Amino acid sequence: MPYKNIEERRRCARESKRRARARQAHPLMKIKIFVCPRFPSLRLAAGIQFDAGFFVSDDPEIQARIERDPHFARYIFPLLIDTSCIPTGE
Repeated sequence: MPYKNIEERRRCARESKRRARARQAHPLMKIKIFVCPRFPSLRLAAGIQFDAGFFVSDDPEIQARIERDPHFARYIFPLLIDTSCIPTGE
């Protein structure tokens, strides 16, 4: 047996499963939705414009720009997507 200690074997199995789940992230986890209720047509640098108070992006660079903006957490807020209720197709 490669693992005589059962706790070590369990720890290794948990880490292996965690790495496998991280590689199989749901596509919706890449999408971020930002809302700006105060200024529904807010324009930020680099062509970022909110439409009806919402901005949806899957580009990590644009997401980082919005999160670095001084209006973030004051007028701009992220919306969370609950992926636990999305069918996996299994």
